[in-house]
Amino acid sequence: MGFRSHKKGIQLASAIMMGIFGIGMLISGILFLKNNVFGALNHREVIATVNGIKIYRDDFERESYSLKNELNEITQQKIQQLAQVGTNSGNIKSVPDDLVNEYVLQLIINKEILLSSAKNLGIKVSGSDVNKEFENYRKQSKLGKKEFGEYLRSVGYNVSSFKQTIKDQKIIEKMREKIFSNDKITEEEIKKAYERNKYTQSFANQDFDDVKDQIKETMTQDKNIMILNSYLAKAKEKTKIVFKDKNFENMYTKVKAVVAQNGEYKYTNEAVNEQIINSVSQTQQGYSDKLVNELKTTLKKNLDKFVKISEKAKAAGIKADPDLIGVDQLRDYSQKYYNYLIDSYKPDDATLQARFNAKRDSYNTQNSIGGYVIGEEYQAGESDFEGAKKQADEIMKTTTKDNFAAKAKEFSKDPESAKNGGSLGETADLSQLVPEFANAVKNGKAGDIVGPIKTQFGYHIIYIQSKDPKNDNVAKVSHILITPTISEASKQKVIKKVQNLKAEIESKKVTWDNAEKQDKYNFSVKERFKKLVKTDAIPGIGKNDELMNQIFALKIDGILERNDATGYYLIAKTSEIPFAQATFENSKERVRLELAHEYADKQLDSIN
Repeated sequence: MGFRSHKKGIQLASAIMMGIFGIGMLISGILFLKNNVFGALNHREVIATVNGIKIYRDDFERESYSLKNELNEITQQKIQQLAQVGTNSGNIKSVPDDLVNEYVLQLIINKEILLSSAKNLGIKVSGSDVNKEFENYRKQSKLGKKEFGEYLRSVGYNVSSFKQTIKDQKIIEKMREKIFSNDKITEEEIKKAYERNKYTQSFANQDFDDVKDQIKETMTQDKNIMILNSYLAKAKEKTKIVFKDKNFENMYTKVKAVVAQNGEYKYTNEAVNEQIINSVSQTQQGYSDKLVNELKTTLKKNLDKFVKISEKAKAAGIKADPDLIGVDQLRDYSQKYYNYLIDSYKPDDATLQARFNAKRDSYNTQNSIGGYVIGEEYQAGESDFEGAKKQADEIMKTTTKDNFAAKAKEFSKDPESAKNGGSLGETADLSQLVPEFANAVKNGKAGDIVGPIKTQFGYHIIYIQSKDPKNDNVAKVSHILITPTISEASKQKVIKKVQNLKAEIESKKVTWDNAEKQDKYNFSVKERFKKLVKTDAIPGIGKNDELMNQIFALKIDGILERNDATGYYLIAKTSEIPFAQATFENSKERVRLELAHEYADKQLDSIN
């Protein structure tokens, strides 16, 4: 939980370790529109059944190929980033194919178990809901019906199979809602979490109303992870999985292999795979045998520690959620025991006084202000784009294959590619680029220079150097980007919009709260701040000591207009808390909580 002061040993039993990362990837649509080299198959080979539901080889291969591509791209980005700062990247390796295959197989099986459970519970999704969602995907792609159908085929789907994927996704969403329906976080639980942590860095200078939604979201997500994992674990005990291919059976046997066990509690390779994928995806670390061994060692160490914590929790009269089993149950015990240590810690006044005396100044109430930052960032208008189009047209007239690199270095406003003569690398993944750019490359021929092509960034002159005959989402391309210059007229339009809001606020037609919360007040920057101190960054603007001094100098309800290179903003000061010297009496509970967190951390650290 983000706001807990839990030590590393407890944090490692996180959402990722509990499996939701993998399940979420599969059912949220992250893998829907990725590259695929596998075309439509006349005969679909079944590799396994889960309670009679078929798993097809082409579905497995599509997901596996997609994830491998994604992980390889992440690895290449790491290598490039390290190279740019002069760091050796020789130890950055991609995740082995066999591990990715294991991971994808466990995701697919988990998905089919949830679909099977949903069927048993009578959960259904109507065809109209599926069609509506399908149309939403098409609109988001900004492609026509024919073009969208062609795109689906290029990534291994047809309309029917893509709709089935949408249907599965929506069924699992309903299934999740069903599983979580009886486990709501109460207002009392949220309030206790706030009181327990209100002086920690996560909640510093924030009142309960400011953070209660954040606390609820964090606690709900944390609880749902454990509930879902426990539900899956129970469902697996009753699930009949039949493999039609021995290789996949062996693969799943390896997934289920135990890597750490303490009594009835255990971790399998499923947890290891999840940790590896997460580590490679979200850190600068690459895959290595050392990483695998370290993860297994950590799982074993933490499992033993969890069991010991659960024993102490039971001795203190703490009960775990009855819906949880396995490591999720241990995790519940550890969270509740940690909170119990904080709540039950009652030092005497002498201990409290000694800590207060040692850190007296840190308990002072700092001078702070509350208010709002509302404004609009400068954006290029239609006339600005027209100017960029004229410049791009002129450049296009004299651009050839031979001088393209020189033109890119001279004119392109894409700094990364411009220094390389406009090159986007040896290969570009068109599915990761804006549709207008990607479609221009797909519709052109190798050797063509096409454009200018308008996108949200400006106008592109594109040199299609080569295309992959096996995958139309892969090409070698260079481009010259001409971005529009924001004109004074465009800036004045923004300034007028912001000043109109100021006039409405001063005439009492609208409040700052209305302007910040309501969507009809459409501003790119809408920030409310409470207890902002002089050393903080200004929300929506950033660190600016001179500007901060001006804001503090405002009277209550004073408004400051800010015009800078990025946009035009209104900054209001609506409240101020003056500096106040701390006293022992008004600081006792804060001191107790500070000591209680240290005590709880020390107690958990001592459990080995």
